[in-house]
Amino acid sequence: MLAMICSCMLALCAGDEPAIAPLIPQWEQQRGVPPIRWAGSRLDEARQEAQDRKVPILLWVIRDGDPASQSWVDQRLIDPDFISTLERESVPAIVCLAAIDGPRHSPERVRDDEKSPPRTRCPILRSCGCQGHLGSEPLLKDIELPHLFPAAFLISSSGIVTAVPQEIPFQGTDGLILYLYGQQQGKRSTRLNLEFLKIRLERARTCFESREIKLGRLELVHIESQLDQFGPQIRSDWEKACQPYLAYGKQMLRQAKRIGRTDANRRLLMLKRLVQELEGLPPATTAQRYIDQALPN
Repeated sequence: MLAMICSCMLALCAGDEPAIAPLIPQWEQQRGVPPIRWAGSRLDEARQEAQDRKVPILLWVIRDGDPASQSWVDQRLIDPDFISTLERESVPAIVCLAAIDGPRHSPERVRDDEKSPPRTRCPILRSCGCQGHLGSEPLLKDIELPHLFPAAFLISSSGIVTAVPQEIPFQGTDGLILYLYGQQQGKRSTRLNLEFLKIRLERARTCFESREIKLGRLELVHIESQLDQFGPQIRSDWEKACQPYLAYGKQMLRQAKRIGRTDANRRLLMLKRLVQELEGLPPATTAQRYIDQALPN
């Protein structure tokens, strides 16, 4: 009797242990899944990024239990070229609709290898959790969905929705690229360009604080040469970053004017220094004009 009780207790304890998370498929262990930053629930950030980069939000819509949607997921979302195209040409977002006559998929627990701890992910997107598609469902508001999936929609920075022709999702990366190029209006930026630009803006701010005027000026001049690729908020951020440099330049011009009343040579030296420090910015242009006026023809 004691042995039976012990065996029952062991069985109950074993039943309480969580199942071991399965390993990801062998092909995934070898090739990996290309990472992508879906809009998810960060919809305000996605809209701002679309404005900053002058690209649309590209919303993909798939359905649970739909063979065509599953085939698209299995082919496209593991294709590095397709994923890089999405991130380069758009702000990508995705929504997975519930199956017509079945349950919605659930997150899955997996391990990357025998030594890795388990992690939770979306079995559809693979590279992130289910919030990556659930969070973007508000984008479907006022969109008339087709009967055939996968479907795609372009959402402009002003909120205008354009349905992507239904054949495009089935044409692969090249077809998508040709379509998106045909929708472009002027220059636009990639995610990588935007990230680098924000780093340069921060450098310009910190350089001025540390009195590294020349280095900060180089950052601002470089950014100005690329502003046509970005939206109005980036130009506004650049103008704000320029303000302390412009104020410094105006102060130097006033000092040079005051000193020039008694020492013309020292005034020229100050103007030349200003040109070197702020070359490419308005105060340096003004200083160079004063230098040219002072020099003999």
